[in-house]
Amino acid sequence: MKFYTYNYLLSRIEVTNWVQIVLIVLATSVLLFGVFKYYKEKKQSKYRELALIALFLVLILVGIRINEAQEHKAVDDGYGTALRLIEELSETLAIPKEEIVINTQAARDGAIIRVPENRFFRVIYTDGKILLENMEIYNPQIEIIDAESTS
Repeated sequence: MKFYTYNYLLSRIEVTNWVQIVLIVLATSVLLFGVFKYYKEKKQSKYRELALIALFLVLILVGIRINEAQEHKAVDDGYGTALRLIEELSETLAIPKEEIVINTQAARDGAIIRVPENRFFRVIYTDGKILLENMEIYNPQIEIIDAESTS
């Protein structure tokens, strides 16, 4: 059974993909260059075609970036719920959040958390509140996934 640490979940929050942003900026620069040259050079069609190609490239890249941002936001929201659960349990149980691990990357009903001294709890959500059910796990095969182990 895999358990994820607080630091691992925190590290999984998506970072900006700078390569795509650089490509969008370059394509926009080519678009502006093409439009400028088109009007300056008495409307030669080669610059108009360059501007149209660059415009389509910018639109495609921006569309891809928006789509990926929406997908990453949904994933990040899952990690965020697990992080908030660990933070809340840390305060409630007076245990450092780095010592609490969870068996899922997105907090949901039925998730299992492990706290120090190999105590296990099942998470139950009721009316916006968290209920912890004490569990006994016999012969657990535990693998802890931490931020340092995935680098």
